[in-house]
Amino acid sequence: MLVNIYIKIMYMTENEKKIQRIICEELTKSEVNSMISSKINSTLSSREFKQKVKELSTDVLNELFKLLWQRNNIWKSSVSR
Repeated sequence: MLVNIYIKIMYMTENEKKIQRIICEELTKSEVNSMISSKINSTLSSREFKQKVKELSTDVLNELFKLLWQRNNIWKSSVSR
């Protein structure tokens, strides 16, 4: 793991190193956590996200009922024989 991190740092460009240095100097851990939390919260509460969740859940339930109906027909046909 440490070797991978070291290799990644070795191949960073100068701009990436400068950005990383600035971030380390300017932001504390709690600031970064609060920035990430606020971004996640805003994304989760957005209308677009809620719409996508509704679409996905509808599709999943639809596929589930199709599968259950197919299994039901197989079960009924084997019992009625």
